[in-house]
Amino acid sequence: MEFDIRTDKPEVSVSVITYNNGPYIRECLDSILAQETDFPYEICLGEDGSTDGTREICIQYAKEYPGKIRLFLRTQQDAGRERFRSQGVYNYIETTRECSGKYVAFCDGDDAWICKHKLQKQVDLMKADPGISLVHSDFDKSNEVTGKQIHGFNAKRGIKPCVEQEEDRIIIDLLLCRYAIAASSVMARTSDVLDIFNTNEELFLSYPMGDTQTWCELLRRGRFHYMDDALALYRITRESTSNSLSALRKFEFVNKTADLGLKLIGRYNLPNRELIAYKVKNSNRYAMLSGNIHELEKLYAAHQSAFEGIEKLLFRINRSALFRPVIATLFQLRYLRNHLRL
Repeated sequence: MEFDIRTDKPEVSVSVITYNNGPYIRECLDSILAQETDFPYEICLGEDGSTDGTREICIQYAKEYPGKIRLFLRTQQDAGRERFRSQGVYNYIETTRECSGKYVAFCDGDDAWICKHKLQKQVDLMKADPGISLVHSDFDKSNEVTGKQIHGFNAKRGIKPCVEQEEDRIIIDLLLCRYAIAASSVMARTSDVLDIFNTNEELFLSYPMGDTQTWCELLRRGRFHYMDDALALYRITRESTSNSLSALRKFEFVNKTADLGLKLIGRYNLPNRELIAYKVKNSNRYAMLSGNIHELEKLYAAHQSAFEGIEKLLFRINRSALFRPVIATLFQLRYLRNHLRL
């Protein structure tokens, strides 16, 4: 059915954030505009000052589809953005705050939806069960560097997110990246997400991601539901923050993810042994690649018993000005080889 958000209140808002996604943003927006629903939905499009033509494409789409798209053009002078470590997190929060629908779905500007009934299926599920706070699905995964693509990534890899686990176990697995949620496959209640932003701002200011915190807090408000259908396409691009070709950039990101994990584990009063081991592993590798061992030495002083086996050996190598650069070069080459496999 056709709806116009200028006259029809949207049932669902789709939060789309984009920055320098020129090769992909059209496919992203077209896949959302192609949704077939029996309710009105809007696209809240946050464009963050791209320099590759993305901004112009977004303006064009907003003019062409005024009954579907609300465009928010951001600049470096926006009040409040200086408080955020990540400009992407700032755009994510501010764009989602513009959402007026009862439900909110997400789609990054370099991703797309591959099922024209995604919104309808997920709204039907959430309406049928008010206890569900987040629904997500399997997804296709595409490596834009190698050209390889996996259809139904979780199914192909034998991964079945266990939403029946205890809440504490799911949170720990989320923080250890064992329970992977593709943000572009997610739907939640807008009121829940906005409440998380408004009451937990400190969880978002210092970290390079915003989705993990959101998922963990949503789990405190209800249950997760997993759909076996692949509804979204998740892209690995050459310089996406969490999948960089640079091992240094990748482990800087993952090391901050581990910091977030330790903060949330403390917040929820959960066992921290697994998260400390995760932090040791990633801090060791980040120190090896960056040459900055100050944080690593503080971590060793606080949790020496967590440095076992290879981690203890790597810690010693990191303190050697002779061996560390050699091992770092070999590690970068191995990382790049594995990265290009998809």
